[in-house]
Amino acid sequence: MAAPIWKKRPVAQSSGPRKRRNSVDAPKSFGHETGKPEVRVFVSYSHQDERAEEKLYTHLAPWRNDGVSVRHDKRIESGGELDTAIARELRRAHIFVALLSPAYLDSNYCWNIEYKRAMSRRARALMRVVAVVVKPCSWKRTSAARFKLLPKDGVPPERWSSSDAAFVNVAEGIGEVIKLVRRELAAQPVARSQAAPKAKIKPKPKPKSPAATPARPSKARATSASKPAKSRASSRKRPTRG
Repeated sequence: MAAPIWKKRPVAQSSGPRKRRNSVDAPKSFGHETGKPEVRVFVSYSHQDERAEEKLYTHLAPWRNDGVSVRHDKRIESGGELDTAIARELRRAHIFVALLSPAYLDSNYCWNIEYKRAMSRRARALMRVVAVVVKPCSWKRTSAARFKLLPKDGVPPERWSSSDAAFVNVAEGIGEVIKLVRRELAAQPVARSQAAPKAKIKPKPKPKSPAATPARPSKARATSASKPAKSRASSRKRPTRG
């Protein structure tokens, strides 16, 4: 498919004060209200499957209300090139969700760019990938067949008793991955705090200042002081007899 079409999700009206959203580039480690590590989910889909994406977004509401950020091309802020923004979101995401369908597998952008980028990051243990079958397709002939798919056994929603039942199964499956990622994120600061502390180098003790000792008298002065002073009588000359 061609480059994704730019669309924006309508913003629901609220009677309360409008909250200011953080920038896409703003680093966030914890949810504002939950205090839990924030998990970022990126959803990749063909725009022919927009209804399936909206259905999944709705069923992920309990996790979105619990500090999970769900992103896709419609929720990327304007102001830059779309492909660059998507690449940035992929780098920041913890979980990549691919909505498989005939249109997705036929899309060069979805399958050969987004999906392969995600699999490359998965190979480096930088991301987890979840594949969701939203329409009957030949996913068994793709690399996705090596992994466990959602809904259960890769059965598309139209073959379930209801589409809602299928998407509940999908949301719960993604929720298990979110729980795993959140545990890993929460353990990171603990691992740093439990690291062996660096050995502290003790400062060398300062040399003690010597105690003040009286200055020794000079040798000449000591010699003169040791001799008794002559009396005035002996120092006078005796009168010469005539």
